[in-house]
Amino acid sequence: MEIGQIIKERYEITQLLGEGGMSFVYKAVDKQLQRTVAIKTLKPVYVEQEKFVERFKREAQTAANLNHPNIVQIFDWGIGDEPFFVMEYIEGSTLTSIISKKKTLSISDILFIGAQVSSGLQAAHSQGLVHRDIKPGNIMITPQGKVKVTDFGIVSLQNEESDITKTGSILGTASYISPEQAQGKPVSKESDLYSLGTVLYELITGRPPFEGETPIATATKHITDKPEKLSVYRQNIPKGVENAILKLLHKYPKDRFKNAEDLRALLLQQKNQLQSIQTQENLVGLTNPKVKYRFTLPVLAISLSIVIGTIWTLTRIFDGLPVDGETQIIIEIPDLTGSSQTEALNDLQNLGFKVGIENSAHPNVPEGSVIRTQPLANTPTGPDTLVTIIVSVGPEAYPIPYVIDLETDRAIYVIEESGFVIGQRIEVNDDSVPIGFIISQNPIAGKKMGPGTSVDLVISAGPSLIELGDLSRKSLEDGSQILETLGLQYEIIEEFSEDIEEGLISGTLPEAGEIVTPDEIITIIYSLGIAIEVPEVEGLNYQDAIDKLEEYGLVATVNGDTNGIVRKQIPRKGEFIEPEGVIELTFDE
Repeated sequence: MEIGQIIKERYEITQLLGEGGMSFVYKAVDKQLQRTVAIKTLKPVYVEQEKFVERFKREAQTAANLNHPNIVQIFDWGIGDEPFFVMEYIEGSTLTSIISKKKTLSISDILFIGAQVSSGLQAAHSQGLVHRDIKPGNIMITPQGKVKVTDFGIVSLQNEESDITKTGSILGTASYISPEQAQGKPVSKESDLYSLGTVLYELITGRPPFEGETPIATATKHITDKPEKLSVYRQNIPKGVENAILKLLHKYPKDRFKNAEDLRALLLQQKNQLQSIQTQENLVGLTNPKVKYRFTLPVLAISLSIVIGTIWTLTRIFDGLPVDGETQIIIEIPDLTGSSQTEALNDLQNLGFKVGIENSAHPNVPEGSVIRTQPLANTPTGPDTLVTIIVSVGPEAYPIPYVIDLETDRAIYVIEESGFVIGQRIEVNDDSVPIGFIISQNPIAGKKMGPGTSVDLVISAGPSLIELGDLSRKSLEDGSQILETLGLQYEIIEEFSEDIEEGLISGTLPEAGEIVTPDEIITIIYSLGIAIEVPEVEGLNYQDAIDKLEEYGLVATVNGDTNGIVRKQIPRKGEFIEPEGVIELTFDE
């Protein structure tokens, strides 16, 4: 679509709003109703692929049947040069945009957002629909605070199995995907609630509950890892809110909320109970009278230990000297030897440090207790310094062996010989790792753990299989673009065709409908034009042979005495030749 184009003699395109993996979204004016709308179109490369058109149509039909204030409304649908649907135009931002700007929302606002998303999901779930891709990018917030759930492109019916949403397919976004989706298992309404839990977790803490170096590693963490408590990152969170979100993140669907309505009611209850918290205290009149130090101290969360720790710290904070009108704040790292990991983490975060954790064996320090910090205790440093807590795993700990890129049987042998046991075995498709070889492991190699620790393995199931579509009668440009989009390599050969005109694809090797792997080279057969099957003229006299060849649009060259009969013809009967092609005739002498 182009700016200024009018669709269905009604919708005038005015602006490109954005681009997704499969589609473009435009701003447009509905000339009949004089209102602003949004139009979503399928990208041209996908128009000829039935499964993508079906998915696009499905999104339009699904959302159109969900008339709810927290779901983007669909007004119209059509198929022109590209399939499109017309939907409600929403002024506002996605939660992705809000998060990317490092905006910190209040707990009350986060609860209100979660309640509205829950309300929209309840409407979808009541019709047996599962969204399958709840994430910040699919949640819009209007300037008035209204929440709209968007993008029902991979929605499925509960207990449904189709070409688009079949069991075994992993659809969704790695940071927000439910454990059952990550394993290719059937989804349910509880899967959406898990994904909403990951969104709420990120809004409160500033980070998703699980992060890996790759999408596969992240998805694996959803299956195997336990999320950290939200209070580690945000201390003023009410216990009821933290418990609710952690309940959403249970590995098993049966352990989560029964439905979105129950979740909505709880979130609104917590919002109404949330008390305003005094957040600021000013400290003034220090060594530099022009400098004011401001600290955020959640009054309701202050414990005696924090107060004492703060007084202890203040005696050390203000040793900094003014530099270019600013104050350099210096803090000494406290001695945390013998403290529990949780105590040490809280103490350091209360002092403004960034905190990392490492495990290490120690013959004298009990498991779970702090051995030392890095930098060491009493080191003067700035409050934004990364301080690593070295935590004891007891006297006996051994490094996890590196088994990535090993065959499964060999990896199992190495792990068990090292004193550890095999945990979960997760098979995923991978185009770069041979079938049966290890893609990733958890815990990571080198991490020191006690004997008997479970090691989870992600195993390659080989390349993803692709069903080759029908490229016949497509242009060479369109056909090659489709193969490139699917990640397939190709070569081109030229042949005459029985029925495909020159300049189009007459077929492929392997043929349409066959299953191929991403590393397989596809042969595109490019038509040189419709060929003529050569008739038999051997045994005929000169005139009869000439007449028959002219009937087929062919011409002849002659060898020998034309008073005889045709002894030999080249090309032979049944071969194909271009129109007006030449047949060489040899006559008896």
